[in-house]
Amino acid sequence: MFHMVNEKHGEFCQWYPSTFFVYKHEILEAVGQDRKEGDGYGTVWFSSAEQFMMYSKATRFGDHETQRRVMETKDPKEQKRLGRQTAGFTHAGWDEVKSAVVELANTAKFGQNAGLRTKLLATGDRLLCEAAPDDRVWGIGFDAKRAMAMQDRWGENRLGKALMAVREKLRKEVVD
Repeated sequence: MFHMVNEKHGEFCQWYPSTFFVYKHEILEAVGQDRKEGDGYGTVWFSSAEQFMMYSKATRFGDHETQRRVMETKDPKEQKRLGRQTAGFTHAGWDEVKSAVVELANTAKFGQNAGLRTKLLATGDRLLCEAAPDDRVWGIGFDAKRAMAMQDRWGENRLGKALMAVREKLRKEVVD
């Protein structure tokens, strides 16, 4: 179980500070956008998975101003606030890509940082859950103290599922 950066297993939180890059064409592919002439080349550096997620949300909906503003701050709380202001946002449009976006962010985050990779792989086959009491989409909707007693009522745990998928990818890389 994890939740916030300053708590046990905080490195699994989207807000955990970690520098990584993603190729522009990978971002465009993840958000379902086609490359335009001269677009999609190079890399973008991020300070956290949250920054990547909010940048990608703005990319999905063509909101270049929010993209710029998200990249100007290293504060994940501010990044999240800015992401909520994405022009043209629709839940249906975001739902189509959000899990792929978060999986890509965490593949880069844990794949490019040896210490983080080691911590993720050290979880073995354990179930990873974001014990976020107010988030039934990315988390389970319960805090760590109540989580196991309420397991039959958990939310989607999309972040936990993304992390487990990344763990499996990284494990295969080690074997190959």
